[in-house]
Amino acid sequence: LFVRKDVAAKIWNYGVGPSENTVTQDPYAGNTISLSADQIFGSDRYPPLGLNAPRAIAPGLNADFYIADSRNHRILHIASDGSLLHEWGSFADAATTNAPIGTFNEPWGVAVGPDGSVYVSDTWNHRIQKFTEVGKPLKMWGQYGQPIQGVPETASSFWGPRGIAVDSKGRVLVADTGNKRIVVFDKDGNYITEFGSAGFDPGQFDEPVGVAIGPSGTVYVTDTWNQRIQAFTPSDDGTFYYPARQWDVNAWFGQSLDNKPLIAVGLKEHVFITDPEGYRILEFTSDGQFVRTWGDFGSGADQIGLAAGIAVDQLGNVWVTDAGNNRILKYRLP
Repeated sequence: LFVRKDVAAKIWNYGVGPSENTVTQDPYAGNTISLSADQIFGSDRYPPLGLNAPRAIAPGLNADFYIADSRNHRILHIASDGSLLHEWGSFADAATTNAPIGTFNEPWGVAVGPDGSVYVSDTWNHRIQKFTEVGKPLKMWGQYGQPIQGVPETASSFWGPRGIAVDSKGRVLVADTGNKRIVVFDKDGNYITEFGSAGFDPGQFDEPVGVAIGPSGTVYVTDTWNQRIQAFTPSDDGTFYYPARQWDVNAWFGQSLDNKPLIAVGLKEHVFITDPEGYRILEFTSDGQFVRTWGDFGSGADQIGLAAGIAVDQLGNVWVTDAGNNRILKYRLP
């Protein structure tokens, strides 16, 4: 039996001296603001299923949004006033039954291409699906595959893909979380390239979850268990992604299935991330300078039950999916 000295000192004084407890200071406390959502869209807006652990939220091309309503196994298409425009999806598990396109097993990621096409990471069916803006099925690709000696089985073998983003040229970037890489496809699912491997050096990942593309074309990734954000610069042809910079994040301490941070980039290239089990949003500049944070645990207008997906609209408003309270929050930044 091994007992750490600092723990033993709190229990009895047998062969160990008193231990001084060091209080860890939150480096973000000084720039914490109180910010209430100016609009809240709850489960009552989307009967009969409501919302069940909504994850990613992505802006459309017409002041609209797409939400991965994860545990309802569907995609919601809503207007900026929260009204429902379209919905599609139902449950199927590809591991045990036929799972045709349009069925999901906890979709986590959603993104919109420059032509309005909607891409979904169907997380536990380990595949990507593509739809029209109103949900008509177009394409799907991918299957389950774990790495063999650190290398993924095939280019389209996924292990729990989560974040997804589309750049201005229609290239689709997928955070293949379990395989610790970002995979790049063209708009039809043809493999282009990939970057990342297991590790903590620049360009390596440990649980990459969120991926977002800034106005400059820079790719930002939430490298969750390395507790950092990494930024990559693509080559002109999109076949290479070079590690440009990184910065540490004082968050993401737990390794639960819910503590998976997503990311968005605003018009000024400010980077917004969710701290799911920290019940808050963190904002940085593009070079990693901390700007501010807001949120606390609860169900009020200034609180979050579980910070999941995040998006920034064309007016600079920040949209957050609260997977703990099953609602969508819209913030107008001061």
